[in-house]
Amino acid sequence: MPKKVCGFGFNCASMLLQPGLEPGDCPNYATCGRATRLTPDEEIELVRVRQIEQERAQRRSQRLQQEQARQREIWRTTRRQIALEMLMQRGCPQTPANYIPDATFEQLTDAIAQLQTQIAQFEGTYIPPEGTFAHRYWVHRGYGSYPYNKLMAERAMFAPAQEDHEVRMIHLSRDDDPRNHEARKGIARMNRLIAIREQLQLAQAALAEALSLASADIETFGLEVHNNSMSSSE
Repeated sequence: MPKKVCGFGFNCASMLLQPGLEPGDCPNYATCGRATRLTPDEEIELVRVRQIEQERAQRRSQRLQQEQARQREIWRTTRRQIALEMLMQRGCPQTPANYIPDATFEQLTDAIAQLQTQIAQFEGTYIPPEGTFAHRYWVHRGYGSYPYNKLMAERAMFAPAQEDHEVRMIHLSRDDDPRNHEARKGIARMNRLIAIREQLQLAQAALAEALSLASADIETFGLEVHNNSMSSSE
């Protein structure tokens, strides 16, 4: 004869606090079997027993003590609530902190603060406009040749030395000239800031996606995951 099981997957002995209670002997057995034909939100009545704390005073010491008592009650519920109750009892329920501990957010906050401190070190140093580059070329004279450098922009934006309008180029002189050294360090700072900006944009996009996942309707999200897993198994 097939062994009877709970229609909702409960541990009947645990639910009624009766060790060894088999599903077929549970007062809810017939109700659970019929209820599987109901919609997830139709209400049903089940019997359950709970442990409750009671206080009693000993006559001699008048010291309050706690003792356990069992209380039999009618549980008005739905299939959806029952499913959640079963999973919370038997499914080893976790919390968000099990997956994303608070330390994760603290580390992000610390990393942002450190990054801001590092970027602040660029204040007061030369940083050219985006798109600026250093152009090095050879100058040929009758007595020989030597390398020469210019700071170039995509359009006229530099303050002029003599002209009455903005210029596109600044002379940096030879390789060992401080103007050339400082200009090239400025370009290095510019490129580094651009790279940092790109990484921050990726981080912003990742956080926006995380926020979208956190705020998405969980029923729709769960259905999408289920459908995707079904498709991948075909």
